[in-house]
Amino acid sequence: MRPPNTSAGPTRPPSELSGLLPHKWGTRPQTSTSRGLSTPLRGVMKRVALIIASAIALVLPLLVVSGPPAQATTYTKTVRYGPFTIPGGSDTDPGMIHNQLMFAVSRPCLDCYITSFSPDLVYADGTRATMATGPMLHHVVFTSQFRSDATCSGTWLGLAGERFFASGNERTKIALPTGYGYRVRWYDSWNMLVDLMNHSTSDKTVYVQVTYTYRPSWENVQRVRPVWLDIDQCGDSEYSIPAGYSEATWDWTVNVPGKVVAMLGHVHGHGVAVEATNESEDGDVICRSDATLDPMDVHSVSSMSTCSGDPVAEVTSGQTVRLHSFYNSTHPADDVMGIMLGYINPS
Repeated sequence: MRPPNTSAGPTRPPSELSGLLPHKWGTRPQTSTSRGLSTPLRGVMKRVALIIASAIALVLPLLVVSGPPAQATTYTKTVRYGPFTIPGGSDTDPGMIHNQLMFAVSRPCLDCYITSFSPDLVYADGTRATMATGPMLHHVVFTSQFRSDATCSGTWLGLAGERFFASGNERTKIALPTGYGYRVRWYDSWNMLVDLMNHSTSDKTVYVQVTYTYRPSWENVQRVRPVWLDIDQCGDSEYSIPAGYSEATWDWTVNVPGKVVAMLGHVHGHGVAVEATNESEDGDVICRSDATLDPMDVHSVSSMSTCSGDPVAEVTSGQTVRLHSFYNSTHPADDVMGIMLGYINPS
């Protein structure tokens, strides 16, 4: 729209000016027989109408034609927990910090949706602490104190709140599909259970480190609820296996119906995989998390595969979801684990 012309123009004759003045200030204006308006006033009205029409022409396409959706705002924050000084030990008798429980640990944000978790174990200078230098992240579990756990509510373990993320030494990252997140509110309080080992003869000081991505709470994000499946459900998560190939199972009666959008698993050395199947749907596989063992040491798990999708599967109330844990060990063991953690968008 052009700015009004402020340059001086030709002086109007008195007869024309009088048509724009109220009657008491000038002569009575000449009137149009068709519109009842003076000729000069009709010209002004035409110019105003043209300006309004031009403005509508400019604004209307913006209202009718929507552009591409705004890019989601994603933030990244790395949080360190510790320090932890693990006493020295040996390969056969490692030093340990055994299941140390910490209350009210730091959160990456106070009002947000977490969209991914990436765990690690590091030294003070940020380098990774691995079994090559002694330390091992046996396990770390995070809980949200004031939320009810989906599968262990009402038990002693449920007193710690909702288990929402965990890792072993394989340090598996889990990323939720676009548009989903784990809700964090200002009044939440997190706990952390950590179990560390040290195969070096000297003490090692380390930090548990988690890199989070998150989105603000006011964005359009669908919440997920974590569901913990465990062969030794609501216990210490450890169970026994024989030598050779073995399978153990545990059944969950679905009490969190909805879309399964992500899952990850955890096993110990000699583990093959963990798998969740829907026994109410002819044993359909929901997710299989395969273990990759260290080729130089089958007692060590290098990585676990994950499942992610929108959705991976859907489950309904009352269905039976079966957890399978597979091992192929050269010897019996009484301290292995078979765990899967799923993230469900409740229906």
